[in-house]
Amino acid sequence: MNEFPAAVVAANRTDRPFDEAATVIDLLDRAARHHAGRTALRTPSGAAVTHAGLATTSRRMAAALTANGVEPGTPVALLIDHTPTSVAGLIAVVRAGAYYVPLDPRWPDTRIAEVLTSLKVRALVVAPEYEGRAFEIGCLAPGLRQVFRVPGTAPAAGKPRLAEVAEIWDGITDSDDVCVAAGFNLDPRGFRFEVEQVEDYARHVAGLVLEHYRPGSTVVEIGAGSGLIVRKLAPKVARLLALDGAPASMRRLGQWARRTGLPVTAEACWAHEARDAVARADPSVLLLAAVVQYFPDLRYLRQVLGDLIAAVSAGTVIVVADLVDPDSGQFQGSLRIPPAWWRELAGHEQGFDVSIRPRPARSLAGPLRDRYDVVLTVTGESPAPFPAARPGSPEAPLLLDTSQREGNPRQAPLQPGDLAYTITTSGSTGAPKAVAVRHSSVVNLVEWFNRRHGVGPGDTLAQVASFSFDLSVYDVFGVLAAGGSLLLLPDRDLGEPARLLDTLVTHRATLWNSAPAAFTAVLAFLHGRPGEGGTALRRVFLSGDWVPLTLHEELVRAFPAAVLVALGGATEACVWSNDFIVHQVETGWTSIPYGHPMQNARYYVLDEHGVPCGIDEPGELYIGGECAAVGYTNDPALTSERFVPDPWSAQRGGRMYRTGDRACWTSQGWVEFLGRTDHQIKVRGYRIELGEIEHAASRMDGVAEAVAVPLGEPRDPVIGLAVRGHGVSEQAVREYLRETLPPYMEPSRIRVLATLPVSATGKVDRRQLKTLLTAERTVRTVRLLAAGNGLPA
Repeated sequence: MNEFPAAVVAANRTDRPFDEAATVIDLLDRAARHHAGRTALRTPSGAAVTHAGLATTSRRMAAALTANGVEPGTPVALLIDHTPTSVAGLIAVVRAGAYYVPLDPRWPDTRIAEVLTSLKVRALVVAPEYEGRAFEIGCLAPGLRQVFRVPGTAPAAGKPRLAEVAEIWDGITDSDDVCVAAGFNLDPRGFRFEVEQVEDYARHVAGLVLEHYRPGSTVVEIGAGSGLIVRKLAPKVARLLALDGAPASMRRLGQWARRTGLPVTAEACWAHEARDAVARADPSVLLLAAVVQYFPDLRYLRQVLGDLIAAVSAGTVIVVADLVDPDSGQFQGSLRIPPAWWRELAGHEQGFDVSIRPRPARSLAGPLRDRYDVVLTVTGESPAPFPAARPGSPEAPLLLDTSQREGNPRQAPLQPGDLAYTITTSGSTGAPKAVAVRHSSVVNLVEWFNRRHGVGPGDTLAQVASFSFDLSVYDVFGVLAAGGSLLLLPDRDLGEPARLLDTLVTHRATLWNSAPAAFTAVLAFLHGRPGEGGTALRRVFLSGDWVPLTLHEELVRAFPAAVLVALGGATEACVWSNDFIVHQVETGWTSIPYGHPMQNARYYVLDEHGVPCGIDEPGELYIGGECAAVGYTNDPALTSERFVPDPWSAQRGGRMYRTGDRACWTSQGWVEFLGRTDHQIKVRGYRIELGEIEHAASRMDGVAEAVAVPLGEPRDPVIGLAVRGHGVSEQAVREYLRETLPPYMEPSRIRVLATLPVSATGKVDRRQLKTLLTAERTVRTVRLLAAGNGLPA
């Protein structure tokens, strides 16, 4: 076996004792004892939680998880925001002996469901704003059995809230515009309906009612609004009772009925108050049209349906019209119900039959054609066919509150070899890869990082990384273990560089940790505002992508006291495994150096035969040591392919991670990163397998084959996609991928081709594809510029 150069051997002498018996929870508990009264979590609005308070809260949350069946060694997913209670919920999962699986709220529901299903996740912790979305995801991931909601600000309930809603709808229904009064065209950016299209919709719903109407009987509509459907039904039925919570709307509808002499009675009444009125009317058909999406949650829907079914006779039909399927992409934030929910309900309950009515293509205008209707026929077999949802299910999350008694929340003590988290990365097979990391790897990272960079109780880190991005692992466990504090910015501000800058300066953060692009965007807002950077910021940690050579000078000019630190590694090697402190940029550098291995990590550069490369000789980078992850959850084949035996390890069974990165050990004594050896690229700090994009596009109807390629500057690429297909457009492919992939994986250029170019070997010619994609983009750019200058395009 060839030996490494002496300089490489010396650089890899990184062995250093660390607390191998500790877990990340031990680190946090020590901080809570030593820095009990110091602030651990704070927000720009002034909310603050001490280290002692965080420990108490997370213990109680962990006790709630364990009391409700979360077991040690199992995955618990997180769909959370950047708030103190969400961070406490994350820590609680680990305290309970489980390992957390962070989900990015920007991911499409289909991707989230895929992660939950592949990892066999049964429990999910959500922030209050994602409670409704958890139900939609649960319909796509039937293995999800429990949802826990962290405490947060809930919308005001009760009469004041209902009065506010009633006032809003009274104003809408009083509009002189027929479409607006009926609840259409309220979104100025949405589809614009014409009067005849609204009339078509009213006739469609009225037809569903009349299909089941018994002559001489009564029809009841709940949520009658302006009376759009009432006016279609009233001439054709014996009696009609219109109910709605907006009193002025019902007065106007009653006045219309008296003027016309039609058999309509209008009463102000909310859906949850309608039981007695419905029982007195004894209808043959009961209608809820375009109203369910405005219900607060599924518990409310269950209550309403249960009350209505108990109030009517056997044979009564309940028409629930205009339901929104989450797959349609409409009405985000409203109550959207997948058809599968009704099918499952019909399969498990008695007392009613369910018929799901998809709308025929082109039957109605715009978004209405993508909705569906449901017809429930009451059989009278069960007095309670709509029981309350099981507590903790995706329909009815359990509040992960702090009322649990303190005590040991775990069934067994945590061990350093237990999993702490699993973070997903892009996968070449079309499915995300799930990297599993043990406690001991995180403890090693935290001890090294905090010692090397002097992180301590006086530090505040502006926490900007998504919890699905592994940089956040250090943010939560590293800074807090040092007794420092996290400045948690609202999610809405994370994409606003100007607000990030204001917060950074105003709240005197001392640490920043992000991908280079995020910090570069913040620095751009300092131009023309000299001296605003101040002196509080002392360390800027950048990783996940190339660090521009110009960034050091910009940083020093903006924040004179700050030091730039470039970090590298891989998700499969516990966040970071090397760093380089930049004191100045040397002449001749082509990039900021990749750096030196951290404690208990080893960097090998090997050729295609696994033989060590010489100094300045490029090869593939392998990372060994304590930082190496356990592997890919539920994928032993991929684990054995990428995590291979380490022949140079002093430990029995030592392994090293095959990164796929091209690198070399330089004569200056550090590792230089040279790019990728495969079809993986980095875009804005995210590592992306082009194969995942290809697999996603290939699943689209009409697409026979898809090839993704990187375009532009290798250090700052964008994604191009060529598809071979028939009857599909570039825009259709883009919209399909938008519902399937995270935003950072969406191709910048898409082209649909009848055939893909091939090389002499018969393989797809990726070089020619790049030329085609780039050339088309250039032509389009020229045309747009010409048009913008008043020239013929």
